[in-house]
Parts: sequence; structure tokens; C-alpha cells
Amino acid sequence: MRALLAALALTLLAGCASEARLPSGEHQLGIHPARTASADGLQAMTDRHSGVRLWVAPQPVLTEADVQQAEMAFTPAGEPAVVLTLNEKGRATLADVTRQHLGQPLAFVVDGELRLAPIVEEPVLDGRVALTGFDSLQEAEELVGDWHQ
Repeated sequence: MRALLAALALTLLAGCASEARLPSGEHQLGIHPARTASADGLQAMTDRHSGVRLWVAPQPVLTEADVQQAEMAFTPAGEPAVVLTLNEKGRATLADVTRQHLGQPLAFVVDGELRLAPIVEEPVLDGRVALTGFDSLQEAEELVGDWHQ
């Protein structure tokens, strides 16, 4: 679990801010199973800066409704991060999804944009994930404000 959290905290995908932003309080989060190869029923998504292309399940398994708490943090490189603690239902779902998708990416989509896609190395049992790769501290703080319960 620590390996995945560390990978999430250290993985910085360039250019994470979406040009089309939703009004404050309405940022959408979707955590989706994904694959590195095309498959029926999956949607192709590409990170606009890194060029990483994934095929993502159209329906998220977790959303902002599963967020119990959002906190600001910083990566070892000093970049802003948002640490999400999921509610009880979200923790159970995340544990199941990460058990079922070992060795595969888990796509974090914010406001319709692929933001982070770590490879699941082990099940995440504590319900905590970190989002990284923000264009600014303000962007990260805004998400924390929106998702802080």
C-alpha cells in the first residue's frame, strides 16, 4: 500500500489543469480501472502533456462523493499534492478494485481530464490516495476546498 501511495505522490503528470473548469465546488473526480491496450467498451484517453494513452472504463468506480477528507500535502520535490481519504464505502471499493487490477493502471480523471494513472502494485487497504501534477498550488488548494468534507 505504501508503495502505491508513494508512487502516487511521486508521479507528476505535466499540465494537469484543464482549460475548461467547472465552477468552484463542482470539480468532478472519477477513479476508473484502465488498461494500456485497447479493449471493447473502454474509452481512449491521453494525457495532453506526457502523451500517455490509456483505455479507461467509462464509469468510475469511485467519485468525489466517496471522499471523506481532502488535505494539502507536498511531494518530496516540493510540488503540491492533494491527499484524499475515502469514506468507508470508498475504502472497501478501492481495496476491491486494487486487488482485482494488480499490475494495471488506475486512471484518476478530474473534470474529464486524465490526471494520473499509477500502476497498481499492491492493494490499497487504507483508503488514502494522493493526486499530484498540479499546475499551481492554487489549483490544488481549490480542489481541497471543494472536496473537504
